[in-house]
Amino acid sequence: MSFDPTLIVEAWPQLMRGLETTVWLFLAVMILCTPLSLLVALARLSRRRWLSRAAGTYVNVIRALPLLVILFFTFYGLPSLGIFVSPFTAALGGMVLVTTAYLAEDLRAGLMAVPRGQFEAADALGLPQARFVRRVLIPQALPIMCGPYFTRAIVTVKATSIASLVAVSELTSASMAKVTETYRAMEYLAFAAVAYILLSALIAVVQAVVQRRVRLP
Repeated sequence: MSFDPTLIVEAWPQLMRGLETTVWLFLAVMILCTPLSLLVALARLSRRRWLSRAAGTYVNVIRALPLLVILFFTFYGLPSLGIFVSPFTAALGGMVLVTTAYLAEDLRAGLMAVPRGQFEAADALGLPQARFVRRVLIPQALPIMCGPYFTRAIVTVKATSIASLVAVSELTSASMAKVTETYRAMEYLAFAAVAYILLSALIAVVQAVVQRRVRLP
């Protein structure tokens, strides 16, 4: 049975709706996770022991759980507690919870790479902690954090495919729906594969542009 591209053309509207959902889910996750992950990373480095321990517990517990288990909890478990959300919201909440934990560790590594002398100089000058973080720590850590950040973004794009298991009609779900309908897997899975590759390539291009900018003197 030969590859038939006309099947993709016929299913184009459905496949594109799935791709659009994938993009929106990815963007929503990254927009929410970026500030949350930075806050968790800073909390992990805090001198307040209770805050550092609380952030560390969150990171370690969430990273110990499979993403699918968390998505099943947000989709199937929350309604049993009287909390009803849409499939998209359930997937978004679960992915934000997991991605924040992993990204926080990525960002923490970048923050810890800043020379210790910068911290000591800030203490000697009596620089307020908030100003030190905003004016010294983050600008110096930014070039280091770019690589891990965009790598996590690519991982997140691919992880959106798991949302198909909690009734989100994203790219993988739309492709598999056509496979079930037509019993033709190659065409639709090839489309999905190319779409994920292009999304990852686009993120890599953005990464290259951002890294050139943040490394400018």
